Amino acid sequence: MKKLISLAAFAASAVLLASGCDAVFSDVDKAYESRRVEQNMRDSVKMHFNGRGYACLTDPDEQDAYAAVDLAVKKPKSERFEIKGGNAFRNFSYILEFYRNDNPQVFWIKDDVSYSYVNNGSFVTIELKFKNDGNELAAQKSELDAKIEEILAKAPKDGSDYAKEMFVNDYLVNNCKYDDEAAAVHKSNKILGNEQDVYGALVEGKAVCEGYARAFQLLCQRLNVDCSVIEGYANEKHGDKSERSAHIWNCVRLDGDWYHTDVTWNDNTDDDLANVATSKYYFFNITDKDILKDHEISPLYGEEIGDSDFYNEFIPKCTAVKYNYFKLNCPALSSLDNAGNVVSALTKSAAAGDNYFDFLIADNLNFNDAKSKIAGSLGAEWIEKANSRNRKTNQIGSDCTLFGFEERRLITFLLKYK
Repeated sequence: MKKLISLAAFAASAVLLASGCDAVFSDVDKAYESRRVEQNMRDSVKMHFNGRGYACLTDPDEQDAYAAVDLAVKKPKSERFEIKGGNAFRNFSYILEFYRNDNPQVFWIKDDVSYSYVNNGSFVTIELKFKNDGNELAAQKSELDAKIEEILAKAPKDGSDYAKEMFVNDYLVNNCKYDDEAAAVHKSNKILGNEQDVYGALVEGKAVCEGYARAFQLLCQRLNVDCSVIEGYANEKHGDKSERSAHIWNCVRLDGDWYHTDVTWNDNTDDDLANVATSKYYFFNITDKDILKDHEISPLYGEEIGDSDFYNEFIPKCTAVKYNYFKLNCPALSSLDNAGNVVSALTKSAAAGDNYFDFLIADNLNFNDAKSKIAGSLGAEWIEKANSRNRKTNQIGSDCTLFGFEERRLITFLLKYK
């Protein structure tokens, strides 16, 4: 589920105290000076922005609004600030979203009612809504920082970006639980707590898709792996029915190429994938073609929004397969009459006592025909050969289970030993 952003106007009253021209001009001078100081602060912080969310904003007033958010979230409690009317105000919910996409560590802005406002004409007064403030917020920030340091201490220090990404994916799958209760409440346009942010995913250990994606992005970034969030929709099948719901996942750049990774869907507990360990890599580094089979990508900011409720600030082309988990780690069967590479890999897997064994069906073979023959006598022949080679080690039993996943051209044996 994606977050719910709504606007709520806070009550305001204006009292004009006319005690002479000097008093009026004094108020005008104070307002002018206050805006000048604020503008200088915004111009100063803009020089340090390098996120893709900020980069997609070309209107100076929108850039100012982004900078105003940056200054506001760093204060111990929410304070009011002004932005220009026009585009900055009309698009403020998107600007706020882009800021959060650039700064996944900012978890304390409310998800349901993120801000309130008073429209004064040429200027609009904004007040962000924080989940907590003061000492309580400071304690949560410290707790999150400590958890991040604890996690990163276990990461591969000199590993490849692929190894670091896999570490982050595995950590979230193993340590974060999908929050079914929160997901159910979202259908009534309500938010329970921190299920949509990094605090929920990393400290509390439970989240929905946004919490997973923001935690994945944050940890990857801390490991110097280029990572962005992608907003859109998921089309989940439940029997004969399909449900379209708002969704968020990630894209990662490895050796100059981009890949989709949906760590929420890698944390799978609902179907056949839950029975095999490689379920946590099923949506790990896949292409546009594969992700679009059950995901929709919302348009870029500035494009026609159509039937989407969200914009993306960045949508890379994902066509590479080099770092797809299965392409990189699994043998490929290209001939039913010559499966030596698959049998050798099966033998090693059994010798190691693995609980599962994965391999791919090459594009030159008909997937369903190959699967049928492997489930029959061919798979039994492979097991017999592997057992013959592993006479002094683990012997595979005849009650193994075979899973076939045509969209990945993947076959998985759930291995059971005698």
